[in-house]
Amino acid sequence: MTSPAKQSKTKKNSVLDIASLNVISVPPTMRIIEGIQMMSRHNFRRLPITDPGTKKLIGIVTITDVIDMMGGGSRYNLIANKHKGNLLAALNESLREIATESVTGFSPATTIKEAATILLETGHGGFPILNPDTTLAGIVTEYDLMRMLAGKESDLVVDEIMTACPKKVAPDLPLSHVTKQIVDDGYRRLPVVKDGILLGMITATDIMGYLGKGRVFSEMQTGTVDEVLSLPVRNIMTAADIRTVSTEMPINAVAKEMLARGIGAFPVMDGGRLSGIVTEFDLVKALTGTM
Repeated sequence: MTSPAKQSKTKKNSVLDIASLNVISVPPTMRIIEGIQMMSRHNFRRLPITDPGTKKLIGIVTITDVIDMMGGGSRYNLIANKHKGNLLAALNESLREIATESVTGFSPATTIKEAATILLETGHGGFPILNPDTTLAGIVTEYDLMRMLAGKESDLVVDEIMTACPKKVAPDLPLSHVTKQIVDDGYRRLPVVKDGILLGMITATDIMGYLGKGRVFSEMQTGTVDEVLSLPVRNIMTAADIRTVSTEMPINAVAKEMLARGIGAFPVMDGGRLSGIVTEFDLVKALTGTM
């Protein structure tokens, strides 16, 4: 969550060998909108909150927490109840209001294989690495694991590891449908399809970026959350230059391209039709067997 640990010629074993070190953290008093802007600017999926004095970890705000606040789950109560639907007022609350606290982390002694096992078992995209005094030593993510594993040899192709027949959304569905589905079903992205044709992808990053990059402030007229949640998916989705992969593409090649593009999933096409979706999680799960 800034620079990754320097590559070493010796065999990597500790989770710190692949983790992001010198992690950026923020105080609990930072406003929600400021945290979202920082996450959007740096393409972070999680932002640690630490005590300004002791530097101990207090909690983490994840991209899913942001989507939860935007109608996806219980954090929506901050907007709907406390601020009577006033999105702008809610965004000025402290970041701690939507954070996940009592966060489980790895110790610096955790091995890469142990970390990979827990990431895959829990489905979480990343974990903090905590010193004995609960200060941050680093953060390890699916991306870090995939970066290490991408060069491993594998005979597998996309068709063998992808999620087949993924859930899809129509371009005219309201955003509220997507935020709820992301939180309820644990998805980070959904293909946007009309009449069998792939139009794009709507991702948690797209939704967070709508807030964090300022479009919401230039386009809103009423300042209410209902105005945003009623927007059609097509207004926010990623549509231009969608990279797709074929069912027969080797997973090593997919992993390397995913790393190069800095994105977490590709739609999978077969005969001009959407056949599935392949994600960082799928690739890490498949390649972990080569460790």
